[in-house]
Amino acid sequence: MNVLIIGGTGLISTAITRELLARGDTVTHYNRGQRAAASPEGVRRIAGDRQDYAAFERQMAEAGPFDCVLDMICFTPEEAESAVRAFRGRAGQFIFCSTVDVYRKPAGRYPVREDEPRDPASPFTYAADKARCEAVFEAAHARGDFPVTRPTAIFGAATLLRPPPQGRIIVHGDGRSLWAVHDVGRAFAGAPRPSAPTTPPGRSG
Repeated sequence: MNVLIIGGTGLISTAITRELLARGDTVTHYNRGQRAAASPEGVRRIAGDRQDYAAFERQMAEAGPFDCVLDMICFTPEEAESAVRAFRGRAGQFIFCSTVDVYRKPAGRYPVREDEPRDPASPFTYAADKARCEAVFEAAHARGDFPVTRPTAIFGAATLLRPPPQGRIIVHGDGRSLWAVHDVGRAFAGAPRPSAPTTPPGRSG
């Protein structure tokens, strides 16, 4: 498949990229180019600023279409609306990296299910904006602009930013379940559904 990752050089994006390359997919990273060395060998790179909406949408029109687009750095509804304009009818699948924090806390059950009420904590701007992004992408999905998938929960040692009180860490299940970055990468890479193949720019079919 021909896959675009918006972002591509972060912790999760790097794991996704390795998984995609290992199975033979064509991978393109779109980012500001400030960490180009972090991209593995074989990745095509497009430098730009996704917050320059007109330029971003023009670059994506020139680069695509794509079998799958993974948006790892969409944080505001304005960025989501720009992504819809950029990929409407030009992406076989769109995967939006969301957050479990869009759901009400405390949750009614664990693990959190997709049908839990979406009610992010009002002071938490990050979660509120992610919820608004989800609404934009769900509307795009309903209109038939492109199919949308939204992973939300990430668990692993790399997500622990500081020790919790009393040094206690709550883990999934019986404590033997590991959901580390490479697991997340495998899950993201497994999400795209094969569609009609596209030809990457500059290559013959």
